[in-house]
Amino acid sequence: MISAIYSSAILSALMFLLFFAGMLMLSSLLQNFRIVADGTTKVTGRYGALDGLRGVLAYGVMVHHVVTAYIFFKTGVWKYSDNSVLNQMGKTTVALFFMITGFLFAEKCTARLVDWKSLYISRVARLVPLYSLLVVVVFLAVFALSGFSLRVSSFDFFVQFLKWLAFVCFGRPDINGMEYSWTLIAGVNWSLKFEWAFYIFGLPLLYVVSRFLDRAALLVLSLFFLFSLLVVLGLKGGGGGSFLYFLHFMCGITSAFLYSNSLGRRFISKRIFHFLGLVSIFAVGFFVDSGSSIVVLASMLFFLSVLGGFSFFGALESKSAIWLGDISYGIYLIHGLVVWLFYFAFKYVGWLDWLDHSMAFLVILPVMGGVVLLLSSGSYLYIERPIIEVGRRLGRRV
Repeated sequence: MISAIYSSAILSALMFLLFFAGMLMLSSLLQNFRIVADGTTKVTGRYGALDGLRGVLAYGVMVHHVVTAYIFFKTGVWKYSDNSVLNQMGKTTVALFFMITGFLFAEKCTARLVDWKSLYISRVARLVPLYSLLVVVVFLAVFALSGFSLRVSSFDFFVQFLKWLAFVCFGRPDINGMEYSWTLIAGVNWSLKFEWAFYIFGLPLLYVVSRFLDRAALLVLSLFFLFSLLVVLGLKGGGGGSFLYFLHFMCGITSAFLYSNSLGRRFISKRIFHFLGLVSIFAVGFFVDSGSSIVVLASMLFFLSVLGGFSFFGALESKSAIWLGDISYGIYLIHGLVVWLFYFAFKYVGWLDWLDHSMAFLVILPVMGGVVLLLSSGSYLYIERPIIEVGRRLGRRV
């Protein structure tokens, strides 16, 4: 079953739709608990259906890694397939996360007054605690898998820990000599490095530029810059790495200036534009790679349609979808470890082949998704949200 999904775009799409519907149902059940219902972000309509989109993206990344990790456990190679839908669930999803970051923080740092201390305190409070806990868990897991013995010097082990703790901005070494140790979390921390690069370098630059230009000029300049980057990407025949990720942030920045323009906001709020956004994301599923100008532009059109209120006929505006969006950071960080532990257990008891050659995967997948949902809900309620609130209070005091 997994091998068929690995190679079939249609099966991948159907599986994700069924899987995400199941996660929405479980999220809806959690709304019966007051702590979850009270903690769910209230639907305001601000930024369209953006809050609900985050959960879709996080679980899209998970499905991509569920299939890829299985192939890794079978072959020892972490290899993407030629399945266009499966690949885009791991690539365009992250691109849209980058666009969300670019959009939200372009709005913040181009405002008339910017409280920089509060902004950066909030980022630390939001991103550091759960990630730090995850790194500790990963290092403990690797230590246990190593027979509770150090296979490198204590100094090297400590340096490895610091590099991981620093959002792998200075590298992501194998831990304690264990090859592919990053697979324990499906390597998701690579994207956080680019998030921090945007916060540290991109936001101050945006702030400086915005001091000299009004919103209309910023829109024109960002459109020109974005168009130029898309042309360069097209002339190169596609690309990846830092250039592509910068382009994704630029899509979000441009979207922010378009959204703040009354004419632009009316345009992206029209039903015809929502239809264009739906067609665009459907079209992305026909491309194996995400590094082409067409895919980037199509992803941005979809992003703009969600900003304009397209919610997949109300699904993204439901409280269950909003909750998945609230806990999406946890889903993104935690899912890799849950998937790895499940497959490790199946391999240990010799059931990996059985998982592929039966319909059992259709049961195991929602079980894994449910475990991730519960763990992410707990981390958000008892780790992330309390520390976020502490960060807000500290931001008001300084």
